[in-house]
Amino acid sequence: MSVAHTSRMRIEKHDGPHRSAKIEGFGEAIHFGMHGGIKQFYESKTGQQFGGPEYPATLDYLISGVGG
Repeated sequence: MSVAHTSRMRIEKHDGPHRSAKIEGFGEAIHFGMHGGIKQFYESKTGQQFGGPEYPATLDYLISGVGG
């Protein structure tokens, strides 16, 4: 038995690190960005301030998926 799956999605870039992914077959978009220590690290590394709302980072989603 073999299983093949192709994920179909559209990723949209917003202001700063904010992105959203609309995954085919699901209603709401998933939002990605930076928060907490990740945001502080990149702000100190680049000298930029990343304003706006904080969103889970891609790393948060990866860890949740593996741990789930």
